[in-house]
Amino acid sequence: MDPVLKQSFVAAELLKCIHIGLLCLQEDPAVRPNMSSVAVMLTSDTVTLPQPTQPAFSAGRIVAKSGQSSSSDSKVCSVNEVTLSDMSPR
Repeated sequence: MDPVLKQSFVAAELLKCIHIGLLCLQEDPAVRPNMSSVAVMLTSDTVTLPQPTQPAFSAGRIVAKSGQSSSSDSKVCSVNEVTLSDMSPR
């Protein structure tokens, strides 16, 4: 954690936001909270949050040297030329 940021937030609130974010990433859409539930979770201190399950997927990072691409048939999209995003559908 960046020491400069450490003074600008409450750790419990940060963990609560991460927990709610993980609930929104659950593999089964039926168990993900709807937006009204998320709003209640964010504003209430008394709501007990359910345990999230393992997220459905993880997006990895590909770091390439200048001029190198991850695939010859895909368009490489990078704003900062540090990471490469392969834009292809599932």
